[in-house]
Amino acid sequence: MNTEKENLNILDSEKIFATTINNYLNKNNPNWKIIKSEFKYCYIDFILINLNNLYTTHLEYKERFYARGYTHYDSYFISLRKYQAIKKCYNNCYIVFDFTHSTNNDNEFYYIRFDEKLFETFEKDYNKSRLLIPSNLCKTTFCNLMTEMVDIIPNRNLI
Repeated sequence: MNTEKENLNILDSEKIFATTINNYLNKNNPNWKIIKSEFKYCYIDFILINLNNLYTTHLEYKERFYARGYTHYDSYFISLRKYQAIKKCYNNCYIVFDFTHSTNNDNEFYYIRFDEKLFETFEKDYNKSRLLIPSNLCKTTFCNLMTEMVDIIPNRNLI
């Protein structure tokens, strides 16, 4: 991911991420397309569509930076409004927390697939309007995310 990032440093992080996904899809799964939301404040950033069976996956992308000397967080967060929107409208969704740009370490990439029952158990910080997602429940690396999103889950029997 670093070489693509260096070549696209004039783009914002969401566009860089979309380009990285698109490059992966072009090499490995050309029957998939990624579309970025045109509305800056949409609750979800991307939709991926399998053109063979119209299976869709939503993706929320969060570029993150470690603050005050931290090298790990016990939890990540999304807003409670975003959580409610995902629960209501976008339940086939992956949430990504990407620290790779700030750490120059491709392993600092975390994701979790939305699961309503699991997410209901997560702590809610009503003062800051956040849903806290335990970092130990997140999976790692961009390649694992892409394998799960476009190779494993959509190729299971959908019925």
